[in-house]
Amino acid sequence: MIKKTFLHCCLAFMVILFVPACKKKEDTLFTKLPSSATGISFSNTITENDSVNILNYYYCYNGGGVGIADFNNDGLQDVFFTGNMVSSKLYLNKGKMKFDDVTGSAGLTTHNWIMGVSVVDINNDGWMDIYLNVAGPGGRKGKHHNLLYINQGVKNGTVSFKEDAAGYGLADSSFCVQSAFFDYDRDGDLDMYLLTNDVDGVEKTFVNPAAYPITRGVTADKLYENIGDSAGHPIYKNVSKQAGITEEGYGLGLAIADINGDGWPDVYASNDFMPNDQLLINQKDKTFKESAAQSMRHQTYNGMGVDIADINNDMKPDIMVLDMLPENNERRKTMIARADNENFALRKKAGYTDEYMRNTLQLNQGTAADGVTYFSDIAQLAGVNATDWSWSVLLADFDNDGLRDSYVTNGFARNITDLDFLTYNAENNTFGTVEDKIKSTRDLLGKLKGIHISNYIFKNNGQLGFDNVTEDWGVKNLSYTNGAAYADLDNDGDLDLVVNNINEEAFVFENKENDKKDKNNYLQLVLNGTDKNVDGFGATIKIYLGNDRLYAYNSPVKGYLSSMAGPLNFGTGKHTVIDSLSITWPDGKVQKIKNIKTNQQLILNYKDAQAGPISNFTEPPIFINGNNQYSIHYRHAENEYNDFNDESLLPGLYSKKGPGIAVGNIINNEGEGFFIGGAAGFPGTIFMPKPDGSFTQKNISQQDAKYEDMGSLFFDADNDGDEDLYVVSGGNEFTKLPGAYQDRLYLNDGKGNFTRNEAALPQTISSGSCVVGADVDKDGDIDLFRAGANSPGAYPVSPRSYLFQNNNGKFVDVTQSLAPGLMNIGMVTSAVWSDFDNDGWTDLIVTGEWMAPTFFKNEKGRLVNVTGQTGLINCNGWWKSIYPVDIDNDGDIDYVLGNMGTNIDYKPAKDKPVEMFYNDFDGSGKKQPVLSCYMADETGEKKRFPFAFRDDLFRVMPSLKKKFWNYELYSKAVLEEIFKPETLSKAIHFKADIFENCLLENKGNGKFIIKPLPVAAQLSCINGIVSTDYDNDGNTDLLVAGNAHSTEIVYGWMD
Repeated sequence: MIKKTFLHCCLAFMVILFVPACKKKEDTLFTKLPSSATGISFSNTITENDSVNILNYYYCYNGGGVGIADFNNDGLQDVFFTGNMVSSKLYLNKGKMKFDDVTGSAGLTTHNWIMGVSVVDINNDGWMDIYLNVAGPGGRKGKHHNLLYINQGVKNGTVSFKEDAAGYGLADSSFCVQSAFFDYDRDGDLDMYLLTNDVDGVEKTFVNPAAYPITRGVTADKLYENIGDSAGHPIYKNVSKQAGITEEGYGLGLAIADINGDGWPDVYASNDFMPNDQLLINQKDKTFKESAAQSMRHQTYNGMGVDIADINNDMKPDIMVLDMLPENNERRKTMIARADNENFALRKKAGYTDEYMRNTLQLNQGTAADGVTYFSDIAQLAGVNATDWSWSVLLADFDNDGLRDSYVTNGFARNITDLDFLTYNAENNTFGTVEDKIKSTRDLLGKLKGIHISNYIFKNNGQLGFDNVTEDWGVKNLSYTNGAAYADLDNDGDLDLVVNNINEEAFVFENKENDKKDKNNYLQLVLNGTDKNVDGFGATIKIYLGNDRLYAYNSPVKGYLSSMAGPLNFGTGKHTVIDSLSITWPDGKVQKIKNIKTNQQLILNYKDAQAGPISNFTEPPIFINGNNQYSIHYRHAENEYNDFNDESLLPGLYSKKGPGIAVGNIINNEGEGFFIGGAAGFPGTIFMPKPDGSFTQKNISQQDAKYEDMGSLFFDADNDGDEDLYVVSGGNEFTKLPGAYQDRLYLNDGKGNFTRNEAALPQTISSGSCVVGADVDKDGDIDLFRAGANSPGAYPVSPRSYLFQNNNGKFVDVTQSLAPGLMNIGMVTSAVWSDFDNDGWTDLIVTGEWMAPTFFKNEKGRLVNVTGQTGLINCNGWWKSIYPVDIDNDGDIDYVLGNMGTNIDYKPAKDKPVEMFYNDFDGSGKKQPVLSCYMADETGEKKRFPFAFRDDLFRVMPSLKKKFWNYELYSKAVLEEIFKPETLSKAIHFKADIFENCLLENKGNGKFIIKPLPVAAQLSCINGIVSTDYDNDGNTDLLVAGNAHSTEIVYGWMD
């Protein structure tokens, strides 16, 4: 019987294994074609030697690009690769994904270190030319210049080129990275922007003033204007200084687009290291204005490849810039030693826009009335913030579903950011001769591994997010990839991919979308422009398909070091007919076409266009800035205190959580005024209403400026008919200062004069957050709930919260007797009095960090925790606000909950929460908070790791260095391997399951369900909420206040 059962089990197991093996494998979107099939065998081979290596040439492995165009005018897109230590190569497309190497016969053999390539018909003769950017070791010694290969056409079946950069004024000998041709002055011909860098050993991370004057000029980009000669031959002149192109930087990425929709081309140049990226807005007078600091709250730190395209089909161009943040814990913890708060503060003081070492995806929010186009970085929300040492980003619709996807290349042949290497090198290069030091370091470099990982491809999910489909779409291959380009190489209506690898043959990926039975549709556009801009560079296309819209700007330079000038490809999904298409040519003329069948290549001719209006991205505002109208001129001033200096393991700055705003009827019958609290050292300010609707402002009390004002409330404390002011004291600065967290009550004399009544309040000893009032006991006056926010010096211990009963204007602490469950309920951030069960007694709901929304039922003056009866489970978050509103118009009160949002690196889930442990982990007698989250290990499996970087953790627990003596050991260790399991089990423990901003929908009978708010409400944390029908459409709208400059600075502030 046992043997028979065992046999049956074995047979069943074999069947289980066999069935999947027999199942037909689903075809991937892309198929990688071998060089034996394509004929493309180019490899950008780098051979290190004494004069060229990563030690003396930092950009040794920055690689080359890809240029795609139809160079021989046979209707097929050809491929050009730039080479560094090898010659560049041209492969002519022979059809059916087969190519011939014609480099030699075409006259394109190169002997320089070539980086970027731009394909352009520079002389408008109908044949695509090639402009190459030359750099490399010794680049500033005048040993080279950029190369311009003029296409001579096809003779005897062979296309050939002639180098003539000098003849066009384009033989620039700077350290050139990339160039883009565009008509910056709209005079009809193509000018050129030149992106530059430098290799002279200047300290690129040194904090200089952001706008320091040019002293060397070698790293300032250049603008060349096409002035032409009398015969119409293009001649280029450097007009950088006149145009305002003067800031120095270390350029790596370049893109041209009409950012603000005014019909004039703008420039985005990404900079490596310290210098900020540049968003150069065309001023329409042959000058540019740097606008990145105004338009973007932060940028990438190591700005690399860039692409500009509309990722959410709102007809506005968005910007994606790459950086180096790894996806897995091991790579992060061996690259980042600590959170460098000091350097971050220095950069801010020097005038730099904030930068973080991660990819950014800047969502275009439109152009405001002040003329500034504003962006919100949603890379973390979109899931594209961490793709490791990345180079090229291409935003294109690879599956033709009408949404632009994202392809990202990465890899580096020498992991010179490895902290163990850097530490060892620093410690062992102190003594000895220069030769000894160099030999020692080179020996170590020989053993240093490369970052040999796969490129990424992300599918646009239509919800401001991207799904990683690298393996599903068939592009998962380990490589050191730099430049990349896309084009329809086989003329089948979908976009194929070509990528330039270091020390490995280039990848050619054939797109099989058009081979699928349920394939999506497409439309390709060929632009025939003017005599001076034959390919219509700078044209804007808008396509309308029912409720769907598509937008594109015709500029061939994209990604990194690459250029693609083939037909424009639009995926139309299941739409077989396009309702209408409009093209706006660079000079503003417009052509419109209706009822266009898909799955064809359509030619658009400039000669068919007519004069048309320019429509920018400015939309009629619902609100306008009323500061001048209402005489409100106020800017919050923050005291200088960095919590991390005293508590380096905090998840954020608890000294910067305020201030709050309170609105009240300060002077009877004269309208409402408001109060804004002050940071420690600054008094709070009251804004008094005037008969004309404006306000005057005055300080509440200079004597009380020592307090950190948090929440505040106007209410009639003494029942004398006017509204008094309660101010909560909070913050995190005052760990040992008696009375620092004492709240204050200011009595109103009826005329807007406020006097503090110290006898009215009992002692408050905890750092507070908010105060809310209601008549809890139905005796005719207002009672108060005052929330405890945090325990200074003892995070995350739950602070004291208070229920104050109003006894004829004097408040008594009745928490122990009437609401004992409130005393140490948690780190409360917000609360609301609301009769959630409709029994006529006002109940209390509180929210906070590491808490679930907590419901206290009012049982005739006693508050009882009934959260377990509401039906809410697994909803612990870092809740920040709560607001009551009947959002679904069903007659009961729902609640909007502000949380962290999902635009954050570490996102909890029900089975993978963010957790906090508080204990004495190292036996030092000092308890410390340890934050953990689930991150991918080197295999991709999600495991529980400490959030802190090694140096931050060991700063407070130095004894751990004995076990984890290098960064690699620490990077691989999960939480239970760093700390003893018994110490973790005895620790104060909190967890958060959800970071989404949510709606608590009231289902009646005290039951609720929790729902995430739409993705548009997840871009940041929500700290405050109000509602009304702002657009008069009959529906209740929400106005939410968000952002936080109190988060840690590695992954960045929420702004």
